Amino acid sequence: MNVYAEIRGMIAKELALEEKEIVPEADLQDDLGADSLGLLSLSEAISARYGIEMIPDDLIDMETVDKLAKLIDSRISSKG
Repeated sequence: MNVYAEIRGMIAKELALEEKEIVPEADLQDDLGADSLGLLSLSEAISARYGIEMIPDDLIDMETVDKLAKLIDSRISSKG
């Protein structure tokens, strides 16, 4: 499973962006324009897709898309 590719698709869908705009070093809020509602929608989509607990505050502190993918991958691994 390629978590980064899936996260990239989720971000594009939830924030109404083109996938090409979503690069590993992009900041969810500063670069991609995510607001609190967008972060809430994204955290719910991630929780539903992977069966892990993800809250909007997890995303607020996230520096990059790449770090978000690594956090999700880590939580998936620790779940199993």
